[in-house]
Amino acid sequence: MNRGFILIEILIAGLILTSTVAATMYLFRVGFQHLERANISNVLSSKLPQSINLLKGIDLEKKSGTEEIGNGVTLTWDAELVSKARPVLETLEGSISSPHELTLYRVNFRLNHKSITRGYEYEIEVFKSKRLVSPSEFLF
Repeated sequence: MNRGFILIEILIAGLILTSTVAATMYLFRVGFQHLERANISNVLSSKLPQSINLLKGIDLEKKSGTEEIGNGVTLTWDAELVSKARPVLETLEGSISSPHELTLYRVNFRLNHKSITRGYEYEIEVFKSKRLVSPSEFLF
């Protein structure tokens, strides 16, 4: 009788050990997936200031575009013209138009890296100044 109980005890211990190993492997896999998503999120967060500086220098008249900004991160943007103006200075001699044209754009953008996209949750306004005439034309 004792031999039968020892065999059953060994089988039950083996079953418990196998299920524990399987559960541990599953938890490691889930933990690794969450760690990978956190690393991707950190990469996207670190690229946010670079993205904003890049958008300030891009020709926004194109209305939309995609830029590669390193480490496998892609910036996709859409720009909308909010306002355009050419200031006028009133003097005693008359009106003088500024040699610059001022534009204000609203830019929506998203960052993509591997399987994670931070989609159009970012919006900035970009102010641009473009010289229309040379300084010598403006003064004379």
